[in-house]
Amino acid sequence: MIELLTLGLFAIACLMAVRDTAWALALVVSMYAVEQALQAGSGIFMRITPLANVCVALTAGLSVVLHLSNQDRPFRGYLTPVFSAAIGFYIWAMISLLWTPAFGSAWEMTRWGLPYAVLFLLAAPLLVDDSMSVERFFRAYLVMGVVTTILILINPAFTVKSGRLALDLDSSIRTNPLVIGELGGLLILISVLAPIERVSLRGLLWRAAAFGLGGVISLQSGSRGQLVFSAFIAVVFFPIGRKIRNVVGFFGTAFVVLLTIPLVVFMAQFVLGASDLRRWELDTIAGGASTRMLNMVDLFAAFASRPSAWVMGLGFNAFSWVSGANREPYSHALIVDMLTELGIPMFVLFCWWCLRVLRDGLWLLSRFADDPMRRGTAAMLLALYAYETLLINKQGYLWAAMLYFLVGVIITRVRVREEALDAEYAESTESAEEFETEFAEDDHHPPNGRLAT
Repeated sequence: MIELLTLGLFAIACLMAVRDTAWALALVVSMYAVEQALQAGSGIFMRITPLANVCVALTAGLSVVLHLSNQDRPFRGYLTPVFSAAIGFYIWAMISLLWTPAFGSAWEMTRWGLPYAVLFLLAAPLLVDDSMSVERFFRAYLVMGVVTTILILINPAFTVKSGRLALDLDSSIRTNPLVIGELGGLLILISVLAPIERVSLRGLLWRAAAFGLGGVISLQSGSRGQLVFSAFIAVVFFPIGRKIRNVVGFFGTAFVVLLTIPLVVFMAQFVLGASDLRRWELDTIAGGASTRMLNMVDLFAAFASRPSAWVMGLGFNAFSWVSGANREPYSHALIVDMLTELGIPMFVLFCWWCLRVLRDGLWLLSRFADDPMRRGTAAMLLALYAYETLLINKQGYLWAAMLYFLVGVIITRVRVREEALDAEYAESTESAEEFETEFAEDDHHPPNGRLAT
């Protein structure tokens, strides 16, 4: 029964994605969680582990091809400096394989990540046209995320071990619980921040389901960062996405949003067992933070001792060689990797990239300050960017940061395309006004200088 339900819903999602680019982008963004749901629900996806991602990539590719044939100027806003810099980071990381001291692990990460870079960075941006298409994406993701979460929660193949909800692929390999936690965090964010065009009971029920299920699955996956970051960002960005009309309304709204934090804590008492709650105790969290700090100290020490690395970097994934086999395969902090593994020039470019994306996001907020729907969409985009920024500096590395770079590329693409649409509208309006003026003059001053009779 679960297999038929899972495969049927996935087939529907793929058909929707081919028909609508918003659904295609939602399928790409939720791909890793969808993959786990398919592997748990169908034997063929368990036996052929890349099959789910191949299906998603083919579906998104077909959606892009169909969309390009129907869209006017699809590559406007595509080859931006932000896009080029993002591609440049990955190209330099591959070049650095020539001198990295950890070639074996670095090559495996590169080989694994390269197809995803093609999907997320080359194809997925073409699924976005403007701010309205982004707003449709948020609605599609809300539905797809809720359905995927339900499939995960009702499938007995997912089990909780050491406070982490995941799927056993075999006796020694479990799927990544952080993927499930990221899905939960995104559902919390979108349920709270995504703009509402008109209030309806069905829409409110979808949002309530997304918030509740997002909280449950984040807690069960043991993804502390995802849950804390999403709740914090929801509180910070809610007033940004709404026009404040009076002080009373602002504080009333802020109070409602702040309720997300105690609501999540309340849910934890029913969702988690006593042993699972151990992951959320302060000493356990402090232990994880200290490990991250030791990772950074190791990398900085190696970087400082090699002046040549200041320019060229230590090489991608040099951390696994620096730290040895005692801790983890990567530092979990992308900003540190950019400096130490890729060098100061790439780090400076990365800082510029972050500021440029932030500037473009603020431009969108300013442009749509008086448009509630589009302002909410711009705020949601910035919130998503903030969420992914925190995640990649808590658990990420370059080849696992595709969604982070995709969000940045989309923000800039939307800014460029909206700016071009404004210019075209202004030009057409000016032409219309000139025509009306000339027509009026012709009425009062006929040809050959003769008066009208």
